[in-house]
Amino acid sequence: MRDEIDYRLFRLVNFVIALLVVCGTNSAFAEDRRNGGPTPSAEGAAVHFIDLKDGQTVSPKVTIRFGLREMGVAPAGSDRANSGHHHLLIDTELPPLDQPIPNDFNHLHFGAGQTEAEVILKPGTHTLQLLLGDKDHIPHNPPVMSPRIRVVVTDEATPKETASPGPTRRTQAQSTRKRYRYSRRSRSY
Repeated sequence: MRDEIDYRLFRLVNFVIALLVVCGTNSAFAEDRRNGGPTPSAEGAAVHFIDLKDGQTVSPKVTIRFGLREMGVAPAGSDRANSGHHHLLIDTELPPLDQPIPNDFNHLHFGAGQTEAEVILKPGTHTLQLLLGDKDHIPHNPPVMSPRIRVVVTDEATPKETASPGPTRRTQAQSTRKRYRYSRRSRSY
């Protein structure tokens, strides 16, 4: 009887050890998905919107300027340390942080190293968020992203309420759900 109890205890201990190993592996995988891709970001790196605040009212055609601290801007494909390029997320959640950022109407890529864009939004409430990507469009580790902000688009926003309208490298989104085209250079997205 004593041998039977020892054998059951042995099996229970082995089961618990196996369970801990499996759970530890899965939590490490989940943590990796939260942390981002293989490219490290600089300590203290941050992206932010310049002259655009949460809750701000803007006109449908708005210039959005991207700010970046502690890192540099480089075109996609450029393997420079502590650098990346901007992605503007419109009306969407964060994509998986360990995979390339999607390139669609809600995830606008600025792979030529642009630091501002002119975007056309439909009237209503929209969410905007910046996410920095590495040379392969994968977020850094840890991810460099802005807080998500909400803007209200009206047909008649006053100049004081609109985001910075200065000279720009222009991109145009016919709407947040339609066509996106980078028009300054001969490159289309």
